[in-house]
Amino acid sequence: MKKILGQSETAKEMRKMLRNAEPGGTYLIGGEPGTGKGFLAGLVASKIGKEEAEKNIVRVKRIEDFRKKGLVYITENRTLFDMKSQNFTSSLWLLPLRERKSDLSELIEYFIQEGGVVSTRWYSKDALHLLLSYWWPFNIQELKRVVGTENGYKLLPYQNIRKILSNYSATEILRAKIGNLFDDLGKESNAGKIYQIFIDSVEKVFIEEALEYCEGSLSKTADFLSIHRNTLTQKIKKLKIKNNCNKLKKE
Repeated sequence: MKKILGQSETAKEMRKMLRNAEPGGTYLIGGEPGTGKGFLAGLVASKIGKEEAEKNIVRVKRIEDFRKKGLVYITENRTLFDMKSQNFTSSLWLLPLRERKSDLSELIEYFIQEGGVVSTRWYSKDALHLLLSYWWPFNIQELKRVVGTENGYKLLPYQNIRKILSNYSATEILRAKIGNLFDDLGKESNAGKIYQIFIDSVEKVFIEEALEYCEGSLSKTADFLSIHRNTLTQKIKKLKIKNNCNKLKKE
């Protein structure tokens, strides 16, 4: 891939950096793994450098690395990026693919054709819609493997669940799951009942984990949750929290 694909603001800013890059300038590119840092750095270095592009690229992991001679610096460390970004001719932090869904269609098309995949799996309207609407946690190289190889679809999504969870906060996971639930049920469903079931389920797990953390002590758990012990007892009965593994101790 020799050109920057996509219509997201990140893709547009990448093209702008490349377009304005000039010899004598210095450039800083940051972002999570797989956002396209190395790809953009290579394009910029090739445009402004007189030697091999790779010799002009410095990979920064600690602040001392900025002392190394180079024209283009790349880092995954947001703190270092923010500290030094003003010292460069141009700097750009690349958003991850999961926040650049408008880039997916062009990338998918390119990777399918580049890989020469015989399967027409991703060309059907329903399949493409499913892929585009998927809560995408993967980076660009992983997208390439999914759509650019015959059996890449097997990578979606459960084999990578640990990686998915490690890249998202609990709030982001919850938001995505609730949004998908509403889409599945539709506007005609009774959202009030769903809301109560959902709240009860979350509260049950929360109390169970709190009890285990407090070694089954009702008093300690109530203090830990900042609620009255009687209230905790009522919730335990209401939510049918059972005495598993001696979680509930008699006091």
